Amino acid sequence: MTAAHLSGIDLNLLVALDALLHEAHVTRAAARIGLTQSAMSRSLARLREVLGDPLLVRTGRGMRLTPRAERLAPALGRVLAEIAAVLEDGPRFDPRTSARTFTMTLADFGEAILLPPLVERLSREAPGVDVDARAHAVDPFGALEAGELDFALLARRVARPAVVWTPLFQERFVCLVREGNPAASRKLTAAQFAAIPQVLVAPEGRPGSVIDEVLAGMGLRRRVAVRVASFVAAPEIVASSDLMVTLPARIAARAQRHLPLCAMELPFKVKGFTMGLAWHERMRQDPGHAWFRALAASVGQELKRRRAEERR
Repeated sequence: MTAAHLSGIDLNLLVALDALLHEAHVTRAAARIGLTQSAMSRSLARLREVLGDPLLVRTGRGMRLTPRAERLAPALGRVLAEIAAVLEDGPRFDPRTSARTFTMTLADFGEAILLPPLVERLSREAPGVDVDARAHAVDPFGALEAGELDFALLARRVARPAVVWTPLFQERFVCLVREGNPAASRKLTAAQFAAIPQVLVAPEGRPGSVIDEVLAGMGLRRRVAVRVASFVAAPEIVASSDLMVTLPARIAARAQRHLPLCAMELPFKVKGFTMGLAWHERMRQDPGHAWFRALAASVGQELKRRRAEERR
């Protein structure tokens, strides 16, 4: 049958054909799928026209299938069953048995703060699910749209068509200096802060930061003695020098556990940021994707709860 002939058959006609092939009787076939006898007779006439075969012929013992109809019956049943599975069941996801891999891009801040509790939850709730954590993508939104990534963990919310954001947790900034640094023994002014040589963490390689913007608004400029791409390296550098670094509070707290560092509040107000999970709208109805989003949101809530307890 050519494509032109196929255009004359819709799904309802195939369902009618399946009933006729099973019942070999117009009235019983109509009752099988809830049609009137006249509607089924019209469907049979249309099928005979499209297929070029009588399909059912009257004999002394009732209606009989033609040889072609007999060949069609088993194949048609399989096709309709497959269509029903696609349309009715949809994709299924069971975290206890799934072996799916979710890909995400995130900087080392996200790897250090979000991944450990996320992986701990996965090990308990979805032991076969894997995470492919990749370095910060040049164009994370394009990668989400292309299906190269499932998620992007980002601190900057950017409006992009069809990109959805799930907020996870908030973060603020603090300063770190080594124990014994003279700056640690006094409350700094903004001018004193700017006078101390500093380490700048620039994961994306851009010069400047929100700190520099605030200082510029006060007519001040700091000296960036060292610029690094990693939150991991900065505390190590500060611990062995008289430099200062401004870091997210959770990263600073982690560094203080194993390095001789002092944390200080900034001498001016700096707006914190919200870590968000970016994903593409086309994945909204995917059960596995939705489950992972909910898991990440739950981990974010747990991080917020722990921070609140630490600050009491």
